[in-house]
Amino acid sequence: MHAKFHALPCLLTLLAVAPAAAEPPALEHITVRAREARGAWTNVDSLLTAPLSPREQAAPVLSLADLAQLQPSIALSGQGGLLQTVSIRGISGQQVANFWSNLPILSDRRAGTASSFIDPVMLGSLEVLRGPASVYYGNGAGGGVLQLAPYRPKGIEAQLLWGSEGDENLQYLGAGNESRTFAVSRRGADDSETADGDSLNSEFEQYNLQVTGRFELAGREAEFEQLFSEGRDIGKSNSREPARPTDYPEERHWLGELSVELAEGWNASIYYHYQELDTRVERPGERINDVESESLDWGTRLVNQRSLGLTDFNWGLEYFGRRNVESRERETSLVTGDVLRQQTLDAEQDGVDLFADVYRQLGDVSLAAGLRWAWQDQQAEGQPSEDDSALSGFLRADWQAGEQWLLSLELARGTRFAGVSERFFSGTTGRGQLLGNPALDPEDTLGVDLGLQWRGERAQFEIHAYGMRIDDYIERVDISEELQTFLNLTEGEIIGLEAAGSIVLRDGWNLDLGGHWLDAEDDDGNPLTDAVAPSAFAALRIAQGPWRAGLRYEYRFSENDVAPGEERLDSASMLRASLGRDLGRGLRLELWGRNLLDASFRLGSDRLATEAPERSLGITLAWQQAPRQAR
Repeated sequence: MHAKFHALPCLLTLLAVAPAAAEPPALEHITVRAREARGAWTNVDSLLTAPLSPREQAAPVLSLADLAQLQPSIALSGQGGLLQTVSIRGISGQQVANFWSNLPILSDRRAGTASSFIDPVMLGSLEVLRGPASVYYGNGAGGGVLQLAPYRPKGIEAQLLWGSEGDENLQYLGAGNESRTFAVSRRGADDSETADGDSLNSEFEQYNLQVTGRFELAGREAEFEQLFSEGRDIGKSNSREPARPTDYPEERHWLGELSVELAEGWNASIYYHYQELDTRVERPGERINDVESESLDWGTRLVNQRSLGLTDFNWGLEYFGRRNVESRERETSLVTGDVLRQQTLDAEQDGVDLFADVYRQLGDVSLAAGLRWAWQDQQAEGQPSEDDSALSGFLRADWQAGEQWLLSLELARGTRFAGVSERFFSGTTGRGQLLGNPALDPEDTLGVDLGLQWRGERAQFEIHAYGMRIDDYIERVDISEELQTFLNLTEGEIIGLEAAGSIVLRDGWNLDLGGHWLDAEDDDGNPLTDAVAPSAFAALRIAQGPWRAGLRYEYRFSENDVAPGEERLDSASMLRASLGRDLGRGLRLELWGRNLLDASFRLGSDRLATEAPERSLGITLAWQQAPRQAR
């Protein structure tokens, strides 16, 4: 039997175990309500959409990608290092949208947006939305969304962390109350090694400063969020080291949002994101290519929410623009010393979206539907402008079949327009020379999701079967050994299963289970890139008095059926754990470890992906002083 199908018995076993361990149910009806950030209707009790907190994992997470891949059907994508991206249900790159509150985070990296410049200690939560979500999140959300929420400290708190892998270290200080918060962090690491002793170009140094606040503006409630980030000497770990080392000498981000309640049911927000990224690609003995990139993204959003009896309406208007999207390259010959400079990108973008959705409760059935019309115009120096428009939509139904069971069905269509770099960039990247293609058509994704959820007094489980049809998928293709471009190359289908369960074994003892399987093929029967290898996991969480412990084991099945340009994946066992104790006076000490089995395995199927870092053991010391109670 093919290795993919070995995951199916694990999923079926998971589903059989969870209900059997439960006590007799005593439940209220499961409800569907709005998301805080974008207003997307969702089942708030779903295990697969529950927010992930960096502070509640079995071992500290190093990055956003490290946190996201703890969920079923999410896997690391592309090469290694801090700027790691993820694949959601077999779709990756620019099809996975990243949002910080209401602000869309875009990147001109061809691998997609990493959001790795946000230190995990600055994250309050991460939500993963699977499948097309363009109606609520707009262009780029055709394959899924990573929704980030800032962390808001209460009182004064501090944290120190050290890990043996590359001398990883963190220093953090935060303070806040109900109206204001402030947090600053520094995180860094040196180059690490694999379990086999191979060196990984994974060093980095990163600084974050985050400020949030709530206040009244002309008698209306307002809220602001600001984040400053600077990274230095970020290594891009890849399998071509040391023949072609790639580094990011500097990375800077400044992003913020101001949202205001204009009137009852009316909300407006304005947001911005300025970023700089320097890239250095070296061919030892030949040349060094230095690329400086920058951009300013900004937008505004106006939303009106109304309720008429059991029916809720949500509609609005959104503008998103990009200015000074520039890239400059300097090539230095190591043979002659000659220096060549060129402008590889000079572009801008404007987009306007209209969206609306409606939600209705009809007894035990809830219905939701929505539409979004999007228009985008892109211009580049010396190039004719390119504009596109598209219509996205979704239909969702949830049926509360008694007190224990919830059945859901969703149909959704998502769209992504080509980015300015995919159209107009011409220069050097970590993978070689790249030539943009102005004639790219929008990508289109059509998805269907059927879910079943059971919830008892001491246990719950859910399973989802899904399928996605991909048309005009933009892929990077080789023109020659050293030159690549983009084409609307792929049309194919993805089908899969994912499941999750949670059991209360006894007071303070919780067992979480999950797993997934998928199959991704183009119309010619060939595997699609970035397909997620099947896996299953079990995680134990224990809280007894001052003690806290976590243990997570994941087994990734082998994957031999990979796309051209990818490498097969062997099976792998991954284990992480932590043990912590409250020491009193707000102090907490935690011992932890990642890859405790010191296993050697590839992080992903990308041909440039590296082996996983070796076993890492670490210690965290945290202190918190609760805010004073008002008299």
